[in-house]
Amino acid sequence: MTTRGFGGREAVTHYTVRRKIDSPYGKFALVELKIETGRTHQIRVHMSSLGHPVVGDALYGAPGELKSQSNKRRSAGMPATLKLDRNFLHSAVLELTHPRTKERLRFSRPLPKELENLLESLENARQEGPRPEPASDGASL
Repeated sequence: MTTRGFGGREAVTHYTVRRKIDSPYGKFALVELKIETGRTHQIRVHMSSLGHPVVGDALYGAPGELKSQSNKRRSAGMPATLKLDRNFLHSAVLELTHPRTKERLRFSRPLPKELENLLESLENARQEGPRPEPASDGASL
């Protein structure tokens, strides 16, 4: 799966940045994505091609764990690393047309607790003390 080269099938993803976080663990953006197509690994490939791999997605360029760049954070009780045992992907809303009745169906679910916990850890880390030097790139949540 790649965005490079010619002859591949079209894949369209729209994104909106909902929140930016500059933390001692790096820069992150919580994004809302809407896909028009349904290609294998589409979201993961597109976010990685933009230089913002999905947190936890080691296959497409994200680190396996988030490491703090600040010794002050560690001495203030913040962990040296944050780890997520999955990719930070969540289908918040799914809409489809029922194949027989043609009724428009919509299903939604809130963000799972483990993803909320990671967001909270990143937010809490950024609010403590001076901000670290900005990283040259970021990752997507």
